[in-house]
Amino acid sequence: MKPTPTERLALDKARAITPLAMDEAAAVAALPDLQHFARRHDRLRLAETRLVWAAEEWQRRELRLALYRYALRDGNRTEITHQRVTTLDIPTKRIRTNLTYAFQNLQTAEAATFRLF
Repeated sequence: MKPTPTERLALDKARAITPLAMDEAAAVAALPDLQHFARRHDRLRLAETRLVWAAEEWQRRELRLALYRYALRDGNRTEITHQRVTTLDIPTKRIRTNLTYAFQNLQTAEAATFRLF
């Protein structure tokens, strides 16, 4: 998968972020009001974590496709069967959409962090 410029920006941004742990992210996501000014930092951290998770899903698909191409080149039928993308996997279009939406949500959260209204 060749990334679009927006996806490339999202992947670069995700590499520079340290995500929250799974239990911390679940606790922050369960907070009642992430729009309130006092909780906007939590909203930003949650958006960063979701961007990192979307980028990790992208990287897993990239690795799987690379292993599939390598198995095709070698003619290893077992690896070809194991590494190919099936209909049970997350569609590539959804992976791309999730990455761009997570990046847009992060940009919105960054812009709203210090805005008073």
